[in-house]
Amino acid sequence: MKNIRSISIVALVIVALATAVIAKSEFTASIQNNSTQCLGTVTLLQSSGAPVYVNVPGPGQFNVNISTGITWAIVNGQSTAQGSRSTVTLSNGKKVNVSVDGIIIVATDQQEGL
Repeated sequence: MKNIRSISIVALVIVALATAVIAKSEFTASIQNNSTQCLGTVTLLQSSGAPVYVNVPGPGQFNVNISTGITWAIVNGQSTAQGSRSTVTLSNGKKVNVSVDGIIIVATDQQEGL
């Protein structure tokens, strides 16, 4: 009887730990700024509705942990929806192409194509 009780307790602890790990799953979203421009603060709107803010001061890759997928990326107040591309005008008047694909956001200089 003690063995069955011990096995049951161990099983419950394992299930509880697995549930806690799954509940705290995080993804790493990546903003790849392939443009020569400062994008400023980029807002990623998660599918949960929670925003995540990322400072993108210039070219490079900027990673951030998110808890759910991304539905929108907002650059300089202009939104790009999941699975789409748009041309965004920055505060300095320059234009960049922004695409949102899964958890990857890519910005390129306008002449590089859209």
